[in-house]
This record gives sequence, structure tokens and C-alpha cells, in this order.
Amino acid sequence: MVNINSTMLWQLVNFFILLYLLRRFLYTPIKNMLDKRAEQINGDIDDANMQREKAEELKAQYEQKLKDARGEAQEIIDNAESRANKKAKEIIQKAEDKAEKVKAKKLEEIEQAKKETMADLRDQIASYTVLAANKLIQEQLDENKHQVMIDQFIDELDAEKLGEIQ
Repeated sequence: MVNINSTMLWQLVNFFILLYLLRRFLYTPIKNMLDKRAEQINGDIDDANMQREKAEELKAQYEQKLKDARGEAQEIIDNAESRANKKAKEIIQKAEDKAEKVKAKKLEEIEQAKKETMADLRDQIASYTVLAANKLIQEQLDENKHQVMIDQFIDELDAEKLGEIQ
């Protein structure tokens, strides 16, 4: 059996006082400090999670902006290429039109030169014809030649004796 004496009773009282003191001055502050530390760690983890979520949102926004910027850049490039192709076609069309006009003008000039050449040729032929006719007429109308021709005719008649009277 257990013998309870005053020493044991004081030891028990001392033990409970020690428990109370340890609880009050050691356990409670350590527990509070650990709770604060756990709360701070949990808060830091929550902040880190929030920061990570914000960073992911920002990353997603930046990626979207980058994607949009690339799309806009591609659209700008496509528009520039389209405008360049359109401008090139316009320039080519203008050049073709101008070449066609120059060709038509040159053909007109050639046709006009041909007509002028033909007119000049006709005038020259007419001039040569008139000159030849003039020479022929002059030869025919020249009195000396007429006289020579008449004399020759008479001589021929005399040679044949057709002109004699009998």
C-alpha cells in the first residue's frame, strides 16, 4: 500500500504547482509561439499561392498579348504584302497601258508615214509621167522635127515613085 505522508503531499502540491507554472510560463508561450509561427507559415504559403496565381494570370495575359501582337504583326505583314501586290499589279497595268498607247501611236505614225510615202510616190510618178508626156509632146510638136518627118515621108514617097505625076 501507499503511505501518504506530508512529504508526499508536498511533493504532489509541488508537482501540480510545477505543472501549472510549466503550463503557464513554458507550454502556453511555446504553444502560442508555435501557433503564430504556423499561422505565419500558412499565411506565407497562402501569399505564395496567391502570388503564383497572379504570376500565372500575368503569364497568361502576357502570352495572350504576345499571341495578339504576333497576330497583329502577321496581319500587318499580310496587309503590306496585299498592298504591295496590288500596287505592283497597278504599276504593271499602267506600264502595259502605256506600252499599248505607244504601240498604237507608233502604228499610227507608221501608217501616216506610209500614206505620205505613197502620196509622194504618186506625186513623183505623176511628175515623171507629165515630164515624159511633155517630152513626147514636145518632140511631136517641135517644128523642125515635123519638117524632118515630112521631108523623110516625101523622100520615101519619091523613092517609091508614088509622088510623081504621069
